[in-house]
Amino acid sequence: MENIILELNGGKISYFVDGDCKNPTIVCLHGLAGTAYYSFSELSKKLSKHFHLLLIDQPGHGKTASFRNEKDYLFSNLASWYENLFNSILDKPFYILGHSWGADVALHYAKQYPEKIKGVILLDGGFTFPEFQEEMNFSKAYEGWNTYIDNAKYGNWEEILDEYSTYTKRWNAAIEESLTSIFTKKEKYELIASKFTVLSIIKAFFEEPFTTTYPFIKSPLLLVHATEPKELHAAREKGISQLKKEIKDATIIKIKDTSHMVQWDKPDEVSAEIIKWVIKQLEKVLNS
Repeated sequence: MENIILELNGGKISYFVDGDCKNPTIVCLHGLAGTAYYSFSELSKKLSKHFHLLLIDQPGHGKTASFRNEKDYLFSNLASWYENLFNSILDKPFYILGHSWGADVALHYAKQYPEKIKGVILLDGGFTFPEFQEEMNFSKAYEGWNTYIDNAKYGNWEEILDEYSTYTKRWNAAIEESLTSIFTKKEKYELIASKFTVLSIIKAFFEEPFTTTYPFIKSPLLLVHATEPKELHAAREKGISQLKKEIKDATIIKIKDTSHMVQWDKPDEVSAEIIKWVIKQLEKVLNS
């Protein structure tokens, strides 16, 4: 993964490039409070053998500058921001992949710029939160993240490892290394993503929910989702039902014994499903 820093409209944008540019392009968007390296460092090693990857540090995350205005984090405005970026670094239609928050961003971009998108890939996002997680109303989500950011300060690296190692069943040195991309060291270790950025995004989830995009998705879509925690089973079922009803060409893949960081838990299986699905889409085009 080569890290590129781009200055665009007075702001700094960080993204990573991997794989052969002659292959189909997949743009990868990470989740809330993450980074491209944090979310995709392992997955990219597998996907880059087949695809040209652009892995973006989203606004206010990693080395990409934050927005100054809360409204800029609305998904519709983010989509416009990405259109400006993609016009600078891409010259052909592409697949767009998002994990968690990144999945919602991918959906909104595909809604607004369908002619740019060959396919949408959702990794455990864009189908449950917040609409189908009935217990997760705005105040609970907002206050929960507000408290989390206040408490996400660590006196030493071991404290970080103690918490984050619970996020996956297969903790390893590569995942540990990726953690360095989401923290900054001040008096204590703190998340790079600020409270302003995170809470602006939480507001965006409720102001522009993912289901508003479904009727406008014209490209094929792949959802790869987790199975844990079991408490979200009903929300997953509702989200999948709505997605299949409104998106004509949707493929749903359940990865057993995985949690929200599905690409950490089973990178081989997740990458294999993505590769198989994209190859199938390319074959459809060739045979049409």
